[in-house]
Amino acid sequence: RRRHTRASLVSWARRCVQETVGEELIVDNAEKGLSIACEKCKAIISEYTGGPVFFKGNNKGAHEWLIEFEKAPDDISFFTNIFDNALKSVNSDYEAKRYHDLILGEPIIRVMPKNTFYTWLKSKGKLGGQYKVPRLSNDRKYLDEIM
Repeated sequence: RRRHTRASLVSWARRCVQETVGEELIVDNAEKGLSIACEKCKAIISEYTGGPVFFKGNNKGAHEWLIEFEKAPDDISFFTNIFDNALKSVNSDYEAKRYHDLILGEPIIRVMPKNTFYTWLKSKGKLGGQYKVPRLSNDRKYLDEIM
């Protein structure tokens, strides 16, 4: 019987995985990418969540991000580009899937109105310090509920 140390369980828990086409994007990658994009665009994020856009017909897969800004970037296209490049720099598998947009499309970022996530948590009866917005998901459940 295999024993799990607290460190291995914490490590496993932190690897909240979002797989659209097999690449593994973890919360740490998302946090780093968003941090870089915010720094370069002078933006401040209050809440976010991300999930997959699945392949459909001739459409590529992608990652979709719902972001509530405290201070939005002046140019969301530039923010998206910086975020995409930052993700490529911290995750080689993501970079390989994004190469020339052959497999995975550019991230889709949807700017959400203020209090979107608060209202969603409230509707679920999940307000309070112990409840948090899920950062990444392997399915579209949270994205679809929040939008």
